[in-house]
Amino acid sequence: MPRISSFYGIVIAMYYREHGRPHFHARYAGQEATLVIETLEVLAGSLPARALRLVREWATAHSAELEANWERARRDAPLEPIAPLPSMVLVSELIHVTDLAVIGDHRLRLIFEDGAQGEVDFSHWTWRGVFEPLGDPAYFQQVRLDAELGTIVWPNGADIAPETLHAWVLNGREPAAA
Repeated sequence: MPRISSFYGIVIAMYYREHGRPHFHARYAGQEATLVIETLEVLAGSLPARALRLVREWATAHSAELEANWERARRDAPLEPIAPLPSMVLVSELIHVTDLAVIGDHRLRLIFEDGAQGEVDFSHWTWRGVFEPLGDPAYFQQVRLDAELGTIVWPNGADIAPETLHAWVLNGREPAAA
């Protein structure tokens, strides 16, 4: 399967002579999903929520190139590489969460791989969208460490980027409203 792009450990590929709706494949950390080019719905498989969001962001920006590659693959023509998702931060700046403790209704204690540690107080958040269920302290406390992503996640897939959490701990600032 020809690789047409890769970013953040995600590999995007297409098969030659595929059938069905125009689609592409995304692989990340041993998981794979097949996504429809036009709608970005998942046809098969799965990816972690954060990886899926990155894939959809990338595919939205490159939909015309994906469609062109689909047509090339159906004609057995060479596929063109597609630019990766631009880096938001340098890889050296990505510092993952290594430990987590719930210390209150909406308070967490976090430890990072660089040794930084501290408390993050979410009690002042206005809970909206995917974060709305976290307004319930019992649900908030279902947070867990996703070692694969290096960050914290909740059962509904809500997560917060580790670099954001790290900055909050280092700056000693409360997070802005969700």
